[in-house]
Amino acid sequence: MTEASLEGSSGRYVRPSTQPRLGAAVAKAWEAFGRQSPEQIAWLGGLPRGNSWQVTVLGEALTVDAASSRVTAATGHDVRPEWQVLALHYLAVSGRPELRDPEVTFADLPDGRGYADVYDKRVVKRLCGTVGREAVALRGAAEALAGREVAGGDMAFQFTVFPRVPIRVIWHAADEEFPPSATILLPGNVEEFFCTEDIVVLCESCVARLAGRPF
Repeated sequence: MTEASLEGSSGRYVRPSTQPRLGAAVAKAWEAFGRQSPEQIAWLGGLPRGNSWQVTVLGEALTVDAASSRVTAATGHDVRPEWQVLALHYLAVSGRPELRDPEVTFADLPDGRGYADVYDKRVVKRLCGTVGREAVALRGAAEALAGREVAGGDMAFQFTVFPRVPIRVIWHAADEEFPPSATILLPGNVEEFFCTEDIVVLCESCVARLAGRPF
């Protein structure tokens, strides 16, 4: 969708090579957001702020301003295009899916099975190869993103990525035989909020935030 796209026949990620493709994804997301009703945006957790909206993402309020076509972080800087599209797609959801606890893996999703290996490399292995190498670093990063510690593995945290989309990271420490590992759980109805490509980018972007990359 933005930072990465899926190529179904090979199961590889194909990153857009040109900015126009990325810009087109952002433009389409703004079009979808522009058709949304204020009542639905509010139901999804958006808070009106004058002529703009705020939505809390991983503990930080992002501002969505349709007049300027900008999505900005608390610091005032424009967020990365992948976060722009995710925020706009979330706020453009037309239905009202129930709020569910994280309970399934990406591989459990009907449209995710064919890309499970790719997802594991780009999300889980990246987590365990960066901030998830050690418990102290992961705990500090999780707390910085308003993660709530829950039961599971050697350590686990639940994050509210968007107001109605939580995820849970269950982490297992390394031992003499194996490196650290992790399982990321998603709500069973996550595909009512995001398409498969969005879900991959959502998880990848959350890992990047945990590793210290700004919005």
